Amino acid sequence: MTSHHNPWLSLAADNNRLSFILPKEQALIAKFNTKVSATYRVHENIFPAPFMGDVQTAPILILMLNPGYDEKEDTGGTNYYKTYESWWMQQIQHQLPFPDLPLFCVEEEYRKKSDYWYNKLMPLINATSAEKVAQKIAKVQFFPYHSIKYKALYKRLIKEEGFNSYLPSQEYNFELVRQAIERNAEIIIPRSKKFWYKAIPELEEYSHIHFTKNYRNPILSVKNLGVNSFNVICNKLHY
Repeated sequence: MTSHHNPWLSLAADNNRLSFILPKEQALIAKFNTKVSATYRVHENIFPAPFMGDVQTAPILILMLNPGYDEKEDTGGTNYYKTYESWWMQQIQHQLPFPDLPLFCVEEEYRKKSDYWYNKLMPLINATSAEKVAQKIAKVQFFPYHSIKYKALYKRLIKEEGFNSYLPSQEYNFELVRQAIERNAEIIIPRSKKFWYKAIPELEEYSHIHFTKNYRNPILSVKNLGVNSFNVICNKLHY
């Protein structure tokens, strides 16, 4: 259990919430949204996805930038975001909505609505099993809220709202990653390592770290990870 207070508990406890942005972060996000185009706008009406899986104990972490937004998943008939709202409510409290498959993106019904991560994990699933992948891999986002494309928050806005360099929700995720470093977890950064290195400088010296070769496609395959990294991760999944 991380020593940092989980800021998401306040969102989970608010039965009258009008936004899925943390209360302390709402003013900043609202200002940010007035200054950027729709491509970078943060979606305030979609449940945040700061992390997925048993992030406090997982021996393998995937560090991503932020959860994307797909209009087809929102309004195209799958109703994906609304369907899994309750799952995310549990996840942000470190409860496991699907205990047998903590990384629930591999769960059969879920992947029918959103198969992006199932496809990216498929090489590891084929080499081991869906159960092992779900039980031993967790994902952590640099920024917890959905947008079509990521754009860093303006430093001036961050200072205006009384924060240092990052939001409380981000600082909490950084602490989760530091705890993974302490337990010698294997860490995979498919893209945007500069953001992670700046936030957590100790990652630069960390030896259990892996990268994908194709920035645009974070599939965790032998070709994309390299043979050595792929084998290390598979070994970690087996034991």
